[in-house]
Amino acid sequence: MHQSGALRCISAFGLHAPYMLSRETEKSDPLAFGARLWAMDARTHSALDLGWRLVRATLAGLRDLTGRSAGWLPGPAWSRAFGQLRRAEAAARRLLLILAENLAAKAVPEARPRHAPAAKPGENRSKTPGFALFDPLPDLRLPASDSAAVPALGSLPVHATTGLESRLCALAALVADPAPAIRRMACWLARRASSRTSPLRPGLPPGVCGDLMDRDQDVVMVCDALARERLNRPLPP
Repeated sequence: MHQSGALRCISAFGLHAPYMLSRETEKSDPLAFGARLWAMDARTHSALDLGWRLVRATLAGLRDLTGRSAGWLPGPAWSRAFGQLRRAEAAARRLLLILAENLAAKAVPEARPRHAPAAKPGENRSKTPGFALFDPLPDLRLPASDSAAVPALGSLPVHATTGLESRLCALAALVADPAPAIRRMACWLARRASSRTSPLRPGLPPGVCGDLMDRDQDVVMVCDALARERLNRPLPP
């Protein structure tokens, strides 16, 4: 059975032992990054493990779907795909908050702005949006599309996968290297006393339907409960 870097450390040193992990392991294994920050209890470790498994599985499945879609999906498949994506994004956002909460108690330096090199003449540099640290407000609008360019699929409405693919790219970048997002979340947590906003919207997480609970939604709810516990802890003096 395959074990992640963090699980191997736990097997070798015990669940509550401190971990010394390389930068390479930290980048490829978000669970290992959390283990590097503090000695995880069993409940936190379980939530992180299940949560990242859900995020990775959803990412792999949706990228396979969009790769076979030729840029368009029937309305029902598009709605299901976006529901799964919102659920995975919500899980990842709560995992980031759990991982960042311990880091926020320490001195978190402001991230230095990165200046990208100037584009070369004729170079088309499309900007991919980064992963959003805050839950989006519900938006039931469908993306606008040129009806003349929409392929015919019988009586089924179809929708372009452009927005879906863009958010999948942002989620994939987060999974590949979660450390920058964790530090961004930690910076917000360190300043949350002066903020009236929250990364987590009230009520159920995005992509979770209260009357249609399944295993994946149960995992998101576990991550949500743990993240809200972290968020509601009193600020250190």
